[in-house]
Amino acid sequence: MKNFGVLTAISTLAAISASTAMAATTPYDLIRPTWPLSWDAKVFENFDTTVTKKIGVLNIPATPASFKAGAMMPDTLDQAYFDAINTKISPIRVNQAGYLKSDKVRQFYFVGAAKDFEIVDADGKSLSTKVTGLFTTTTTETASNWTIVAGTNATTNDQQRYKVEFTGPSGIIQVGNIPQNVPTEKRLRIKVGDEISSTFIVSDDVYTMAKDATLKFFGIQRSGNSESWFHGPSHTKDGGGAITTAGDTTSSFDASRAGSLAGGWYDCGDHLKESQTMAYAFMTLAVMHATNPGKDVDHYDYNQGEFVKTDGVPDVLREAKHGADFFLKAYEFAKGVVDDMPVSVGSFGSDHGWWGRPEAQDYLPTDNSSVATDRGGPAARIVRLGELGANISSDIAAGLAILSKDYAKYDKKFADSCLVVAEKMYAFAKDLAQGKTFKNNKTTFSSPAYNGNNEFTDDLALASVALLYATGKKDYADDMIRTTELFASQQIRDGAGFFGGGWFAADASGMLKNVKNTSWANAHSFALYALYKLILADKTKATSEYGLTEAERLAAIEDCLADMIANLSDVSGSIGSESVVLPAGGVAFKGNTVKYNPIWYTMLTDQKWNFNRYQAGNIFEVLAYADVAADIEKQGATLPAMASTGLKASEMRQLGINQLNYMLGVNPWDVSFVYGIGDKNDAHPHHRASNPEGKTSPGFNYKYNCPVGALFGGTVPGDSSSLVPESKMSWEDYHLSETCLDASATLLSALTLVSNGGSDYYEKKCDNCKTGEINPFSEEVYATAYHYTWTDMDMFNIQIFNETIKDVDSVMAYIYFDATEEDVDACGVIFDQDLCATYDMAGFIKACSNDSEIRNYMRSHGPQKVEDTYNEEKKTYTWVQPIYVGSIGLGTRIRMDVGVSSGIKEGNTCETLRTPAKVKVTEGWSFTAHEASKDAPAYAGAPDWDKDQGDIQEAPQNPYIVVRDKGKLLWGYGPANTTDDRVGFVRVAQRLDTQMQLSRNTLYMQTNARGTKTLKIFDMLGNQLLAQSFEGAQARVNLENLHRGTMVARLMAGNKLLASKVIRVK
Repeated sequence: MKNFGVLTAISTLAAISASTAMAATTPYDLIRPTWPLSWDAKVFENFDTTVTKKIGVLNIPATPASFKAGAMMPDTLDQAYFDAINTKISPIRVNQAGYLKSDKVRQFYFVGAAKDFEIVDADGKSLSTKVTGLFTTTTTETASNWTIVAGTNATTNDQQRYKVEFTGPSGIIQVGNIPQNVPTEKRLRIKVGDEISSTFIVSDDVYTMAKDATLKFFGIQRSGNSESWFHGPSHTKDGGGAITTAGDTTSSFDASRAGSLAGGWYDCGDHLKESQTMAYAFMTLAVMHATNPGKDVDHYDYNQGEFVKTDGVPDVLREAKHGADFFLKAYEFAKGVVDDMPVSVGSFGSDHGWWGRPEAQDYLPTDNSSVATDRGGPAARIVRLGELGANISSDIAAGLAILSKDYAKYDKKFADSCLVVAEKMYAFAKDLAQGKTFKNNKTTFSSPAYNGNNEFTDDLALASVALLYATGKKDYADDMIRTTELFASQQIRDGAGFFGGGWFAADASGMLKNVKNTSWANAHSFALYALYKLILADKTKATSEYGLTEAERLAAIEDCLADMIANLSDVSGSIGSESVVLPAGGVAFKGNTVKYNPIWYTMLTDQKWNFNRYQAGNIFEVLAYADVAADIEKQGATLPAMASTGLKASEMRQLGINQLNYMLGVNPWDVSFVYGIGDKNDAHPHHRASNPEGKTSPGFNYKYNCPVGALFGGTVPGDSSSLVPESKMSWEDYHLSETCLDASATLLSALTLVSNGGSDYYEKKCDNCKTGEINPFSEEVYATAYHYTWTDMDMFNIQIFNETIKDVDSVMAYIYFDATEEDVDACGVIFDQDLCATYDMAGFIKACSNDSEIRNYMRSHGPQKVEDTYNEEKKTYTWVQPIYVGSIGLGTRIRMDVGVSSGIKEGNTCETLRTPAKVKVTEGWSFTAHEASKDAPAYAGAPDWDKDQGDIQEAPQNPYIVVRDKGKLLWGYGPANTTDDRVGFVRVAQRLDTQMQLSRNTLYMQTNARGTKTLKIFDMLGNQLLAQSFEGAQARVNLENLHRGTMVARLMAGNKLLASKVIRVK
């Protein structure tokens, strides 16, 4: 049975104008996600909510409040709306960023039998001059399916929210080519019959925009007090944790070291700082700036939320400095001893025991409690030595060397420091590679997160290039391509692709990576690319600045070219039937044919899981070769053995463009795999800072926020392509959904090669840009509540959350209700605590330490009359029951189950007999529905749930329970003048006036409407099967006795229809 939880059903909205002009919000607005042209208000009927026992998991408007056809979508939105968009896999597969004006081939696909297409505007209307085209039919059939299993959070055992399964159209793939005469610099769509595609643009700036967006993921991953546009200061105490070497702990948390290693970047969806990924990302940023300085422009301030008043430093270079700052801190931490440098921070186990925003973890304690040690807090963020090796040291040295030259004009002192450390780290790496032993580091190493990177010659080769570029010293040129017997296994051969010496004469005398992808573990392609671009490309610089002879230069160019071809052939394998045959070098045991899948343009990847991460490395290799080959063809130099013509640079560049098309929407699922780019993105990344679905803390609630620039992991496409989590929720299956720093670094490198560095394609004006400190939390103490009946007694569950970043230590809660004086005086309303539990910020549960104090206070402080509240008609007053709560730590919640009973008076106090109270407290002020007023919000009333429902889901916020600390009002609205001391309007989650939700054949109803309400059930022929009336704000009706099948439920107040809902009784 499927449980359809949408609150209202309205007709599909028609398209309205999508072309309204507005000030920019980012430099890449033209490729950001936009709403579809219409919204199907019945889309949630296909979402299966029977996967959970929670009630009302889809109690959201059937059409999102912010929906405006074709308008830009917000990054923060209920994930169900993103999923609703993705359930319609269009037969039109287009690059949802767009195409270059200079592209002669602008490929897209249509799945079906159509023969022609039309290019239309963003509103789906024909252009002033109609533009059409014809498809080319392939013989390839395709099909696809996608399963999304959404979650709520991980604080209970019932974590799922809904499941939705859907398929894309199947059939023959038709290939379309967007005509050359379409308008540029504006959003367009493709129309085939009644189908209309996602938007795209045609602009020579499109990949610069994509690069701008991708770079923002580095801002998301920043750790420390680093002006992240996405989160506040985080892990600012790094460096204080225990110092470890190979798991051997040599100290405990030391507050005097706290902050000494703040900074750097987070690894993937976690908060570890891993030497492998940080060094790789740092190296790629530095190399891509140095090799393509004209494409690195200043579009952002250091805080990437600011793009109007920028810092005057090219953005990729500035982000590289953020990495350099961390590595320089590590050098200072080690007092200048490279072997003692800690470049990894955090414990794999404890870090993965926490899911929440990074800024919250700093507030975990630093003692020896499980809260401190098991949830990745400051005390658990160990300082890991021995994770440099010859490989990581070299990547860091390469990045620092490049910054020592390229950052000098912005900060000479910083640049000089970079060179000092770069040379020391290179010397250290060289010593390791040549067999020298050190206390902490070995030549290679592995960690719980990363292992298998056992090579170092590629990294040392790159470092020698960078240091030669920075210094011009002959020693680095020798180490680069001259010195023989540089390391134990070095072989020297003769021929195109066999370097004459140096680190580049590595595997079989070449820079060959042997069927491995460019990734965090393999820098071969970056080494070859940097060698050509920084040292060899310019004849004058090569011979005068870097001391190469012309013969050495030409031989190295040929070796570089031959090795790039051999490496590309290695990642071709037998995966595809299409190929590009490139010139053969002297590496006879390697191929010279680049093969790829003719439809999806895929090549061989190290692993099937996280496919896009490794395919991005293939794309970089393809485009890097195309860039180098084009320059060699342009120069027309005479190489020792290979021809400098016929290198097929343009053909290889088109292959790389087609591979980017796949990443950005031309794929089996009609989705852009780069978050924040294109109209359709996944919404369940395995990423803590952006996605609360895995949240383990009871407090610090936050909403989903798109991790712009992250690359979705994905899976290998095929003729029948499935995107299905393996027995998990979508966010949990990191094989598919994890987003990683190194993946975005590789993608950024590829995008750089096809970008143009444009700086005037957007208006530098922003009216609503937010560049201040980000805080996703509510910064409030609030209450939630529901009520239930237990052994005929009125019971309620109240929970108080501390979402502030400080403890509150004298908390009182106040429950308001109506009763006569006689009822209260006769002990007809006695509040008694039944259960009290504390859920700390680490997610651990324990009984309230002040349990007896709370219970005794409640018994000795009965209801108190609220003056000036007498109701003449009912002969009642409003009463308040104070409930002592005590201390609530930051990020913590307190749960109390309270029974309301009657009893007898003994002395001056009432003693309960555990019999039903004479007054229905849960129909009083604090629990009943309220209409909105100018001073207070609407409230649908506390839900009437089963006793244990609160164990699997959080009740709605209750703004009519009052909470104070030392008398200061923290939350809530009381009757009369009881909360006149409030300052401002407390934020409260707004709820719709009327709700109906079916769960296990019981229909739950909540409404603000007054008077008698009547539920009517009809079958699909219009026959009335049931009519039942009720008073009050809530009711539930068991439908077990009705026949099984689809029915219509209508909730009426007189002749007024409050809500209508299609239901299915199982």
